[in-house]
Amino acid sequence: MKKIFLLSFLLSLSLLSLNTQAQTPYDTAAYKPILPLYRDVLGDTTVISNNNMPQQKQFEKGQYIFPPKPKNKWEIALNGGGLFVSGDITSKGGWGTGIEVRKALGYTVSLKGQFLHGTTYGLNWQGSTGLANNPVLIANPATNYYGNGGIFYYNYKTDIDEINLQAILTINNIGFHKVARERKLNLYGGIGGGAMLYRTNMDALDASGNRYDFASIFANGDYNDRKTTTAALNGILDGTYETAAEGQPDQSKFFERVTKPVITGSIGFGFHLTRKLELTLSEKLSITNDDLLDGQRWQEHPSIDPVLTGNFDTYHYLSASLGYFIGGNKRVEPLYWQNPNDYTYDAIQTLIKKNVDDLVDTDDDGVVNRLDQEPGTESGAIVNTHGITQDSDKDGVADAKDKDPYSPLGAKVDDDGIPSDADKDGVPDYHDKEANTNPTGLVDVNGKTILGGGSGGGGYWWLPMIFYDLDKDYVKPEMFERMKYVSSVMKMYPDLKIVATGHTDIRASNKYNEALSLRRVNNAKKFLSDVYGIDGSRIITGQKGETDNLIKNLPNGFNENLEGQQYYNRRVEFRVFDSKTDK
Repeated sequence: MKKIFLLSFLLSLSLLSLNTQAQTPYDTAAYKPILPLYRDVLGDTTVISNNNMPQQKQFEKGQYIFPPKPKNKWEIALNGGGLFVSGDITSKGGWGTGIEVRKALGYTVSLKGQFLHGTTYGLNWQGSTGLANNPVLIANPATNYYGNGGIFYYNYKTDIDEINLQAILTINNIGFHKVARERKLNLYGGIGGGAMLYRTNMDALDASGNRYDFASIFANGDYNDRKTTTAALNGILDGTYETAAEGQPDQSKFFERVTKPVITGSIGFGFHLTRKLELTLSEKLSITNDDLLDGQRWQEHPSIDPVLTGNFDTYHYLSASLGYFIGGNKRVEPLYWQNPNDYTYDAIQTLIKKNVDDLVDTDDDGVVNRLDQEPGTESGAIVNTHGITQDSDKDGVADAKDKDPYSPLGAKVDDDGIPSDADKDGVPDYHDKEANTNPTGLVDVNGKTILGGGSGGGGYWWLPMIFYDLDKDYVKPEMFERMKYVSSVMKMYPDLKIVATGHTDIRASNKYNEALSLRRVNNAKKFLSDVYGIDGSRIITGQKGETDNLIKNLPNGFNENLEGQQYYNRRVEFRVFDSKTDK
């Protein structure tokens, strides 16, 4: 009966845990670590104890690799539950109550002291005849059942007081993929020892001080009918438990109770209710070197000279406790509800996101302070590896403000660093081969007219094309300068439209390559819009898949010697839109 009850209890706990997780999913947006954040702990004396502050200072200076253990709270709990003796008499169960005090030694191990007081009962529904060696049932005339019928139905009431200290192991505390706040359930195992006091009495006499007529029940009873026999016994037993059981008079006592050392073991589940409350359901087993907790230690046969039973008695305490966290700091909890890896991973994230310690860059120029020779650089400035503001063309305008940072040495420039362009054709005077170009015309890089103004035709003007890695559709960094050039042309001529066409090599199917070339040209168009603010309506897109390769007749397969040629077929081409030939 007891084993079935315990199994049902554990199964219920498992289902409760699963149900709780299913109904209350973790909300990552609400994450607030239980353990103090790494950047908050530095120098926070409310979280680090005075004894640990020297280690904290060493840790801050990089002289010790481990941070100190933070303060953590005590837990005080009240418990109550069922108390059962496992012995030679069938247990009817009982009750127990107690108080617990617990303190973490580390993240996985804590010490728990417990005081338990309880009373438990037992009754055998089968009569016993092996009474010959039981002094209580022989020597005392009032309870001499051995010489008066030779039948006794063993029963008991045992009062137990126990004090114990256990080392508790939190089995699932240290995790690597979830923060402690997300964990709502702890699994506990414990082992320890202590001392217990007990007193066991039997109900051997009725209210008039006479022996019970057990012989008639034994004669009329049926060994296979527990219910009938138990009902008959309950009908005559008065429940006074007036007779001290065997072992009570002749064992060492304290406060009129037998004293024994105990070894204890426990398993349990802890539920995290709030930052200050924990509900724990546990099963504790107490082992003694005593076979008289239930007042009976004799086997049935032979009835005239019974021998001792083979095992000592034990008792179980199946309980629920409500714990309250006290002491320490309100920002922390007992260490068994924390995860030391929260601390570690928060430190890593802090180093990455905030550039703490040696990675601080006050002026945000990309050069850390200890290497920065110009620590007060203006925001947005382009600097070299020493943090010094760059002026590549030495025209007196810093590159960050210079709209033409690579103008020739000595070129005349305005306040924005742009070389003089008298005819406004986009080609600076120092390089212009046609000084009086029609201002509405389209010129080449030497300032010579290519298209004569307006939207008239004049043939295709090709802009730089960009190339892609095998089966990739994003604009890779090596192509950024080419995209910048295309955008600069479009910004120079606000009315200009361009045609962008995507291509692939011949590997894979026609259908796949058609989609891949479309993704490439769309991503190139999006890049010009997102990075340089080019109006998408000025970019006309198209895709040709594998149908128009620059290098033709390449094999449909991998050949390391030909990969360089395949590369030129994976491209997006840009050219100026021509109103006469493009529709």
